[in-house]
Amino acid sequence: MNYLILLRRADFIDLYKYGFLNVNKEKIVPFDCSIPEIESKPELYDSIFAEVNSFDSSFAYLILHYEKKDSLSNPATISIEEVQHIFPLDLEAKKEFESSFDEHIRIDNPIWDNAVSLIQKRQMFDSSMQGTRNIFNIFKLEGLQFCKSIIDDISVEEMLSDVYDNIRPNGNKPIWTYLMRYERHSFYPKDTLGFYMDVVHVICNFMAKREVDDYEVEGTAIYKILDSYNGLNLKSNDINDRLRLDERASGFLQKISEFVPDVDFISVAINYLVMRERFSDDFTYDQEFVERCKASFGQSFTLASYMLGIALTHDKTYSCLYENLPLPIYKSQTEMQRIKMQKEYEKEKAKREMQRMEDDREREKMMRSEFSRGQGKKKKKSSYNPYGKSSYPYDGSSGSYGYGKRYEGSYSPFQGQEQSPYKPPFHEDVPNIVQEPTPSTKGGKKIKVESPSLFGTDENRVLITVQKYTSSGKPSKAKDAIRDVTEEQFELLKNSKDDWRIVKK
Repeated sequence: MNYLILLRRADFIDLYKYGFLNVNKEKIVPFDCSIPEIESKPELYDSIFAEVNSFDSSFAYLILHYEKKDSLSNPATISIEEVQHIFPLDLEAKKEFESSFDEHIRIDNPIWDNAVSLIQKRQMFDSSMQGTRNIFNIFKLEGLQFCKSIIDDISVEEMLSDVYDNIRPNGNKPIWTYLMRYERHSFYPKDTLGFYMDVVHVICNFMAKREVDDYEVEGTAIYKILDSYNGLNLKSNDINDRLRLDERASGFLQKISEFVPDVDFISVAINYLVMRERFSDDFTYDQEFVERCKASFGQSFTLASYMLGIALTHDKTYSCLYENLPLPIYKSQTEMQRIKMQKEYEKEKAKREMQRMEDDREREKMMRSEFSRGQGKKKKKSSYNPYGKSSYPYDGSSGSYGYGKRYEGSYSPFQGQEQSPYKPPFHEDVPNIVQEPTPSTKGGKKIKVESPSLFGTDENRVLITVQKYTSSGKPSKAKDAIRDVTEEQFELLKNSKDDWRIVKK
């Protein structure tokens, strides 16, 4: 017996990994035709995708064909050895499976080329209908069936199908389609009067069975009447009263009542356009605004809210709905307030830490710059020698300057007798001459560097090889973890926040 089943990608991975998979019997679709004939069987398509959940990408699902040799075998338990074909939903999913699955697995071509588009169009409709229910729940409205009698589901499905296929409204479409698909591209006033001009544009589109240009709208008598109100800052009631009293607008108003005899189209359209702009970026419940609109516009506001739900869909309304219910699984408002305060505290803490790290980087950058110029300055006052560079070379065995083992030729030529105290550089007996070259010492190497000194110019300075260590006491493997530095630079490194040690050779 042959079966088809729609599986999530993750379920197939489990089947391949563990060798078997238990599935829901109700989702198994038996068939007795050949594989090429499946495409021409719409009942198989309907059965396979009857209860498919929403998905964002075509490779979220795949269709599996498996065969049970024994008619008594349980079809709800699939063994990997029974799998005959793997059908992706489209060619994009096939490429993804071929690149991510085991290279031994053969991926067949999709059975239905338009499966994904048909599924996603249906999901768009379901999401829009759920959006209307969400809006009615949040706004505490009644009359959902009345709205459906004005704007039927078939019209909504056709409109959303055009949206999916990126087809602009044209032809013999309902006036509600032209209203919901309307986009303002004209420079109309950004106030209530501008929305009335939008309504005129919608009516012109509906009458022309296409989206007309601005100049065609601006040439109508009703637009010129509205344009004469520009700058008066009129509210909707004032504009309605003026239009009813103006004989030039009577023909336009009469046409609208013929197009939409059951409701006040202008009022519905104004409410819809205002709310669509108000909630396009972030939908939140403003109780005062909603209650005022309900009291002022009644049924017109209800129908406008229904269209708002279609436009915003479930995706843009569920968050507000869940907060206003609230969901049983949601935390209390007190808890959420505490969490919010904690997040703000952590955000500020992270901000301060990032600033501290940035300051540390700047200080290290400056220190490196000073090292490169040979102008580093000692941080510890106790390590600062006011008499300049010591005449004793660094002795790695003793860890200090001039107090460990002294090498022959390392003394200044002006030390005097062995027991004589050291004379400062400003002593009158000390001549200004060049210090003799100093032999290389243990743990260092000699290079020729000219730098100013109170004793003259040092042409031979000892460089010390040092190693940076991590906080755990292990040698660092960073790029600049091993350096050749002068004695003064090593003093600076010892006083930094890092752990630097001399490399003994």
